[in-house]
Amino acid sequence: MRDAQLVLEDIRSCANSADSEGLTSLFTELETAVLNADEWPNGFYQGISEVQGNEDFLRLDNSWKLLYFLNNNWERLSAQQRRGLRNILSEGFDKYQNWMGAFVTSEILGERYADEDALATFARLGKIARLPARAAVPHGLETLARTTQSESLRDLAIKQLQELQKSSDSEQVRREALLSLGKLAPEGGLT
Repeated sequence: MRDAQLVLEDIRSCANSADSEGLTSLFTELETAVLNADEWPNGFYQGISEVQGNEDFLRLDNSWKLLYFLNNNWERLSAQQRRGLRNILSEGFDKYQNWMGAFVTSEILGERYADEDALATFARLGKIARLPARAAVPHGLETLARTTQSESLRDLAIKQLQELQKSSDSEQVRREALLSLGKLAPEGGLT
């Protein structure tokens, strides 16, 4: 089994050579490399952050799988690392080649953060993110509404969904907002 840092270097090489196919096996290897380690090697999180913020990497079709790695290893991230990751995630939201990047990012922001800043991020992304990524914003709001313990924050997320459903300039976003509102209806008595 190779060291996580060496696997990360190979992931960087894929970004530099635009090799998306090699990423899937590298992410599996990366999961295995960190599985039994008590903590990540020095500089590993910094390297992950740099890769996640690299637009050449995000343009690779399988780059979104790094988000699964981060989500699967969430407990290993310090509070400071999670704060820094929030910015990287929101900045990369609509830069993924594959729409799954925006979808998984919306889940992480909605579930792992589920706070007023996440709500503000979704409000901003719902207006400025490029399509088709912008159509993942309703899913993030739905996830936030399901996750938060704050009734007022849940209500605000639902109001944002209603606003997107009524007035987004994108039919795709309006449709996704309507679907999310429908999924929340049985739980919260939406009418």
